[in-house]
Amino acid sequence: MLLLGLLVAVAAGAFAGLLLADNTTGGPHHPVALPGHHVVAIDTRQAFLYGIALAFVFCLGVAAIRRGTAKRRRRHEARIAELRDAGRIRAERDALAARLGIPVDQGLLDETEPTAPLPPLSIFPWTKP
Repeated sequence: MLLLGLLVAVAAGAFAGLLLADNTTGGPHHPVALPGHHVVAIDTRQAFLYGIALAFVFCLGVAAIRRGTAKRRRRHEARIAELRDAGRIRAERDALAARLGIPVDQGLLDETEPTAPLPPLSIFPWTKP
């Protein structure tokens, strides 16, 4: 979202800059031209409305940038809180294990015990392994 907003805002700003730099004529009908290409002739009211539309697109890009940075900040804060809670839970687990006399390094899956291999599975119900 951040990258898309940045792309929209920069594109709208660049387009507005190109239009302002290349179109300096006045009169009731303004010929709009990008470098080397005549686009259309518009009057003052249309130029004003197109400017408002271009500003709206730019504001949408800025809003997308702000939303993306806020989302990234919330996710980062949530991740930090999860890590903090994981450390607290780990310390509580170690304290309980020490009180019960259970070695802390022993996990649920002990790698010294061999496990039986799983039977082959098939995605076809009519085949039997």
